[in-house]
Amino acid sequence: EILSARMAEGSSWVDTIHELLDERDRKEMRSFEGAFSQCERLMAMQKELKTRNFVLERKISDLSTNTGASDPMSAAHIQSLEHQVKQKDEELAGLYKLQATNTQKMLSLSEKAQADAKLLEKKDMEIKALQEASETGDERVEHAMRIKRALEGENAVLKQEIESLRKNIEEAHKKIQALAKENQVLVERILKMKNQQADQMNQMNEMYEKALKLAQENAAEAMNNEKYGGLPDKTGIIDKIAWQRNFDVQMPTRNSKAFIGHKGQASALAFDRRGRTLASCGTDSVVRVYDVKTQTLSDTLSGHTAAVLDIEFSEDDKMIMAAGNDARAIIWSNDTKRQLVTFTGHASKICACAFSLDSTKAFTGSHDRTLRIWDVTTGGCRKKVQCGSAVNYLSVCAGGNIVGTAHLDASVRLWSARDGQQVASWTDIHTRQATSVEFSNDGIYAVTNSRDNTLRLIDIRTYNSIKVFKDPSGKYRNSHNWNNACFSPDGKYVVAGSSNSELFIWDVKTGKLAKRVKSEDERVTGLTGNTTCVRWSPNGQNVVSCDNLGFVMFWTP
Repeated sequence: EILSARMAEGSSWVDTIHELLDERDRKEMRSFEGAFSQCERLMAMQKELKTRNFVLERKISDLSTNTGASDPMSAAHIQSLEHQVKQKDEELAGLYKLQATNTQKMLSLSEKAQADAKLLEKKDMEIKALQEASETGDERVEHAMRIKRALEGENAVLKQEIESLRKNIEEAHKKIQALAKENQVLVERILKMKNQQADQMNQMNEMYEKALKLAQENAAEAMNNEKYGGLPDKTGIIDKIAWQRNFDVQMPTRNSKAFIGHKGQASALAFDRRGRTLASCGTDSVVRVYDVKTQTLSDTLSGHTAAVLDIEFSEDDKMIMAAGNDARAIIWSNDTKRQLVTFTGHASKICACAFSLDSTKAFTGSHDRTLRIWDVTTGGCRKKVQCGSAVNYLSVCAGGNIVGTAHLDASVRLWSARDGQQVASWTDIHTRQATSVEFSNDGIYAVTNSRDNTLRLIDIRTYNSIKVFKDPSGKYRNSHNWNNACFSPDGKYVVAGSSNSELFIWDVKTGKLAKRVKSEDERVTGLTGNTTCVRWSPNGQNVVSCDNLGFVMFWTP
């Protein structure tokens, strides 16, 4: 409380502590001064008493010597002196007791003085420590003040910079707004130009389509006149598909011929559009071309360095394309049998290939999970489409505008033949990998095949799966990853090859199994071949299949 009062008056706490300690020392010294004075007086009195006692004792001795014992006055005087001596001795003893008491008090006071000295020393050390702490605290305060002043300076600089940045941002925002307005104007101009260009392109496309349609109609009319001039209907407007529908497609009933077409597996087959020529490919890396009428080999095409997996004729029958395990697709001239172009770029084997309707583009599907669109003239890749799963098979719709793909993940997908955009997909119609997708000649239906031993009929108009084709006896077995199923030319039947090289034919209308055909050739029946491909001739008279043992088999009514 005293320290607080002194500090309130303006004194520092260090000076206040020193003053309080000095006052305490003065009070204690005054107490000791009284004790010391009394002790000195006692010692002086003791000395005086000793001296008087000594003098009295000398007097008594002298008197005892000089006077006789018979002198009563001397005796009385001696007794008086002895009595005085005794009194002095008693006083002296009292003084000794008082001296001892005072000595004890002095010892106590000395011990207290020593304790106070130690406490004073401790307080001095504490004061020194507090002074050092105070000095350190003052230094820290000064250091903190310097840091504060520096931070205040930096803060002022930052405020100036922030203000400058804010102004810059405001200016930039104004510029952005101005640029946005300019950009909007430019976008509107570009959109207007694009719309004009689109209108012009649409007009050009309409003109081109009309010209192309006219050219195709003229070409079809010329072909029909050449091929079907002896028919009763000579109006010239019957195209190939309509002509095929005027005749009953004959269902095959027997294996009329079987021969080894390839060393190892025969992978795929393809008819030309007239049904006069058949091509096959296999693991011996060659393509073989046959005359359908004589069922004999006419040419062998080479160029691949590994197994060939698929083959196709162009729509105009001028080119043959094959693709295979060497991740390449090769196009040959059907007339000269010379190589025209090679497509390279896939990272894995190409399992399927096809031409566009106008024969200017080619499509390939690979196990690198891509579908590619190629320019037949230049050999360049026009479009690379990521499919999400390995492609086992592909085919082009009769209208030429859609490409269908069958995938390792059991899905079937449709793509735009123009730009590769996905049109539709089915991921739940099969439980195992899809091995093929084929379109009917009228473009209305598609049929898929799968390793789950079922076939699905899809209505392209609605993208719905409308029928399931299966063998009630469970004998149909799809044992190959790109084993296909295909329609008859009139679209009434679907045929697929099974294990033991058998054919299964279903009625499209009823969805029921219409026929099951076995080979009677002992070379075939004695082995356990698995069908890899089946094709129905465009004229409806023949079905041809091949298997993993290398056999090519003709099936006839």
